[in-house]
Amino acid sequence: MQPKGKVGTRGKKQIFEENRETLKFYLRIILGANAIYCLVTLVFFYSSASFWAWMALGFSLAVYGASYHSMSSMARAAFSEDGALMDGGMDLNMEQGMAELRAGPFTSSG
Repeated sequence: MQPKGKVGTRGKKQIFEENRETLKFYLRIILGANAIYCLVTLVFFYSSASFWAWMALGFSLAVYGASYHSMSSMARAAFSEDGALMDGGMDLNMEQGMAELRAGPFTSSG
C-alpha cells in the first residue's frame, strides 16, 4: 500500500552534496577492486598471469572509467557566474533508478 501524502522533495544543494558523496564512494570501490585484483595477480599468480589477464584488466578499467564518466556527467552541476548553484545535476540516488519509465502514453499503468 502506497503511503498517503506528498512525496518529500530534496533541494538542489542536497542533491549536489549527495551526488558528490556517491561519486566519491564509487571511485573508491573502482580503485579498491582493481587494486585488489592487481595485488593478487602480482603477488600470487604473477608467474601464470598471461597477456590476456592484463588485457582483461585493461578492459575492465575502460568499462569502469566509462561508467564513472557517464555518472559524473549526469551529476554535473550548473553554477551561475557569481558561483551560486543553479542546478544540482541529475539525482544519482533516486529510488526508482535513472532509467525508470513512468506511466505515460506508451506504457501500461496496470
